[in-house]
Amino acid sequence: MKKFEQLFNDKKVKYGGYSSIMIAVVIAILIVINLVVDQIPLKWDLTANQMYSLSDQTYKILDNLDQEVNIIALYEAGKGNAIIDEILDRYTSYSDKVKIEYVDPVKNPGFVKKFDEDGQGISQGSLIVTSGDKVKVISSYDLYNYSYQDYTPQIESLAVEQRVTGGIMYVTSDENPKIYVLQGHGELGIPYDVQKQLDTENYEVEDLNLVTADAVPEDADILFISSPKRDLTEEEEEKIRDYLENSGKAVFLMDILDTEVPNFESILKSYGVGLQKGLIIEQDKNHYVSNPLYLVPNLESHDIVTPIKSTDMYTLMPAAQPVEELDVKRRSLEIEPLLTTSEEAWLKTDFDDQSLEKGAEDISGAFNIAVAITDKPDDYEAEPTQLVVIGNSSFINGQFATQIPGNMNFLLNSFNWLRGEEESISIRPKSLTLQRLNMTSQQILILSIIVVIVIPAIVFIMGIVVWSRRRHL
Repeated sequence: MKKFEQLFNDKKVKYGGYSSIMIAVVIAILIVINLVVDQIPLKWDLTANQMYSLSDQTYKILDNLDQEVNIIALYEAGKGNAIIDEILDRYTSYSDKVKIEYVDPVKNPGFVKKFDEDGQGISQGSLIVTSGDKVKVISSYDLYNYSYQDYTPQIESLAVEQRVTGGIMYVTSDENPKIYVLQGHGELGIPYDVQKQLDTENYEVEDLNLVTADAVPEDADILFISSPKRDLTEEEEEKIRDYLENSGKAVFLMDILDTEVPNFESILKSYGVGLQKGLIIEQDKNHYVSNPLYLVPNLESHDIVTPIKSTDMYTLMPAAQPVEELDVKRRSLEIEPLLTTSEEAWLKTDFDDQSLEKGAEDISGAFNIAVAITDKPDDYEAEPTQLVVIGNSSFINGQFATQIPGNMNFLLNSFNWLRGEEESISIRPKSLTLQRLNMTSQQILILSIIVVIVIPAIVFIMGIVVWSRRRHL
């Protein structure tokens, strides 16, 4: 019995027992904390590009929901993409109006078939957004944005929030906005990538030929005119004027032409702007990319460009011409610059001169590349007439639209501003590109010293101190 008591009086056994008890207590505390935290519905998104977070625009739309929305994920619960599931959970955790249902299309083909209106089939992994009688199908392919190398698609970014929020807006809106695209004058129309994004944001797009149409249709929300090569007839001009004078909304993308288009220019002059004939050349290196013709304009203060500026995006305008505010115009007109050049820009007016040297007759800047126009006479109670006029159309073509996010956002923001829908501006895709940690040689040296020398030295000194104290007890 005495030996047993002596064993517990031994310093090694005593300190060993204390250590074991402390370890057990710490483990128990960690288990309890983990169980408690797991019950708290609070999450932080620590990813660099906020991969799992929703935008402020989405939260505003969810705040304004007044009807139930059901999101049907076509895969078994827990067997889909974990990132997509986490994003969908953000919708349901924020709003009790949004519900999620998981359906395996293989096990329930009949359930999926009732949503397949065109008979093309709905792939596994797709999402179906419903509210009342309205349905929006988002294919699994459309949940991602792709880039192409040697005609091989590669996933570039995640578009889940864009598509799902767009689907919610579609199924909860009474009607979808309609854009009419003017045809018959060599216009470029709307490029495929822009059309795809407009579909996501629930715009309906139709071509319009004013030679055969009696007028711009009454259901037109926006008239879109992109790079006409020939002029309007007088009858077409009159139809456009009638539309604009009755609270019409329009976007003009006007490229440099070697022919005259007086009827188009007459419409623009009626709203206080004109097109300066010439090619803008930028001399400030901070305002062009690789070529003085590839302009990176200033983003001014306006609802259209503020979201682009606040998210550190930029626009790229290749081969642009200035949009000039006229000295003589109606007092009811408010003309606001959107994109401007630096003071060092100048305008080449002699197109026979192929050099980039400024000539004696060339005009010094700065210039407006794009403007927003609002016309609301004092005695006019209806909605104002609004136009966005841009001295370039190439910025939404090909790689400029897909690789320069600011370009696509600028056009879409213009459409949304014309409709008074600023809250739907600029929901950006989430990049899936892995971000590398870039360190300077000095940072690498400092980190190496800390890891290899400082931390081991601290541990060693602490060990000596503990050993010394126990040795003298």
